[in-house]
Amino acid sequence: MIDHMEGLGLDRISGLPDDLLQEILLRLSSLPAAARTSLLSRRWRRVWTGLPELVLAGFHAPSTFLRAVNGTLAAYSAPTVSSLTITVPEVEGFHVPYCPAAAWLRFASRRVAGTFSLTLTNFPSIVTVNALKLPPCGRATSITLSLDWFTLRLRPLGSFAALTVLTIQWAVVDIQELGELISSMCPRLTDLTLRVQPLTDRAVSVCSASLKRLKFQFNESACPLEVVAPVLEVLVLGSTFIQAHISAPKLTEANVPGLNRCHFADDVPRRLRRLQTTRYYGDGTPPLSPLKMRRFDAVDELRLRVCIEVEGYSNFLDDLDKLPMCETLSANVTGRHYGYFPSMPLLLRMRNSLRKLVLEKQEMKNICLLDCPCRLTASHQVDNSTLDSLEEIEISSFKGTDDHVEFLKLLLSKCSPTKLINVKINIYILHL
Repeated sequence: MIDHMEGLGLDRISGLPDDLLQEILLRLSSLPAAARTSLLSRRWRRVWTGLPELVLAGFHAPSTFLRAVNGTLAAYSAPTVSSLTITVPEVEGFHVPYCPAAAWLRFASRRVAGTFSLTLTNFPSIVTVNALKLPPCGRATSITLSLDWFTLRLRPLGSFAALTVLTIQWAVVDIQELGELISSMCPRLTDLTLRVQPLTDRAVSVCSASLKRLKFQFNESACPLEVVAPVLEVLVLGSTFIQAHISAPKLTEANVPGLNRCHFADDVPRRLRRLQTTRYYGDGTPPLSPLKMRRFDAVDELRLRVCIEVEGYSNFLDDLDKLPMCETLSANVTGRHYGYFPSMPLLLRMRNSLRKLVLEKQEMKNICLLDCPCRLTASHQVDNSTLDSLEEIEISSFKGTDDHVEFLKLLLSKCSPTKLINVKINIYILHL
């Protein structure tokens, strides 16, 4: 008996439904390879044009890349695409013209029902003649725009009703437009990442009833930030220079390098799951504000990035009483003369609550002398203070030098002699 498919002049694969053929083409992980299947037969000619996912990237000549993107989008036949990624190859001197970039945004507005990512590269300056306009993308759930300093106008005539994740970076934006977009046009937004250059120095207002995670950084700007987010859980500020006012009653994690410049409203909880901050101690460095540091009674995990110069060590000691108690402490101590020893008074400050200690990479130009203040008995309180609650120690970049060994002995001498301590040491290996 003649096979039914053979009677129709089809091989067994070509006789499959379009959705199964498109699933096969997706497994090629190459849009050009999928497009070349159109040469197989008339049956295959239009299959690739309905792929639910389009990834336009790779190392192509500039003119070839532009033609490939424009041709693919023009040939696309499905009413919607669930995932569209356009990544311009990095070729020196190649800059995507305004018209193609604007056309790609318009295509995404009409057809994307899912995720959209557009990455442009190699723009020569932070000021461009033409401004891209972000059109409404009512069915997009995730948008990532990396625009290499195109000005992005955010006044769409419509909303982003389905949008939950928005990332805008390397773009120049109008602060007022940005605030209106977040507060009134993205009702389901939960994740927001901004790394932008503002057109003015006005305060940035992030007001959202749905936002849960916010990552924020300005490029070379000191614009103040105002956040009102009743369900915000995670806040990350990318610079010590950001002055922020935060109202977030559900906040659990905060990464704020410039803690002295942040004001947390009374509705912010006094206990966090994680707090990360950065502090420099040098000649003339003002002490931390007690009100800022004592804003939190305790945190489950405290991550400190501290740079201590000789002139700032006394200020470092003065600030220890202002730190919140924690169960896990991750300390990264750097400086001109200090190794692990400045960590000891910090640890003893946490002695009643500390269960896990992580000493991250310690960097120094010179090992401090025996009479250095960080080695003095008073500085690390070699007395009856103990770390009875400590259960786990992890030390990175341990070199086995005399000062490292001395510190480890001192640390272990402070632990409970009746408790088993889990110690993990990552040995530093110098690669020549």
